Amino acid sequence: MVRLELYQKYYNVSNLKELVKLFQDSLIITNRTPEFFVDWEKVKKNADSIKIELSLWNSLIGSRNIEYDFTQLVVDYPEVIKTIPILLAIREREFPIIIDFSNVEKGIKNLDFKKDRSSEITETEVKDYTEFVKKAGIFELFNCIKNFYDYVLGIEVGMDTNARKNRSGQAMELVLNPLIQEIANNFGFKVFFQEQFRVVESLHGKVPISLANRKSDFILALNNRFVNIEVNYFSGPGSKPEEIVDSYINRRNELQSYNWAFIWITDGDVWRKSGNQLAKAFNELDYLLNIEFARKGLLLEALLHIFRR
Repeated sequence: MVRLELYQKYYNVSNLKELVKLFQDSLIITNRTPEFFVDWEKVKKNADSIKIELSLWNSLIGSRNIEYDFTQLVVDYPEVIKTIPILLAIREREFPIIIDFSNVEKGIKNLDFKKDRSSEITETEVKDYTEFVKKAGIFELFNCIKNFYDYVLGIEVGMDTNARKNRSGQAMELVLNPLIQEIANNFGFKVFFQEQFRVVESLHGKVPISLANRKSDFILALNNRFVNIEVNYFSGPGSKPEEIVDSYINRRNELQSYNWAFIWITDGDVWRKSGNQLAKAFNELDYLLNIEFARKGLLLEALLHIFRR
């Protein structure tokens, strides 16, 4: 059953229905900080890793016979071949392409771009790379860009948007980390951030075998008692509340069998229309919070309740 008395210390709620509504009404509309949008460190690192090869592309800018000069370039500097995919916003270094639509079954050629300075390039390969670059439109770039490094930086920024889903969870961790650290410092809890569960073995703690190699968002420890705090944000699309709730109920049950406590802090629009699943979570989990609840004092209250009992 829901621990109403915990929430009643901070909010005027008399039943589960009111608690669910309060939870929904206090959800934050976004977890996006300015740092959320682009991981500039990763973008620059990726571009810098091929900076020399990109300078070789720059040497062709202004060429009056781009196809001929390109063939000479790949023969003299085969390492430039590995950068061809990224110019098309492709991460793979090897993939098949159709070269004959009239005979698709046999008209497929596998292109290998995994070349380095010591690679020997055959005449057939030079022809294949030149034909691919030409038909893929890369030669057209020489008419509209002045620097291939800057061009790749732009590509990396665009491709980094695919990583935003992962950063959504990281954003929650960054929001809550200062609060958790402050509580830990004030009360002497040891904090493990983004560590495998087996890290507690150094403190003579035990953990379910199924979780030993899994990463946790936070683990707090004090006097051989442990609590796992998981945090996440679900904006809606692609999220399945029932599966989400069931997975955390299972996590709580696994940990409880080893005398661990579990706190789930979740937020996001998906919960605005998932009252039934929230009610289930409140009934099955000991501590369910959102950002507002955690900041209000309920996270501290939950941790004190866990470590003082």
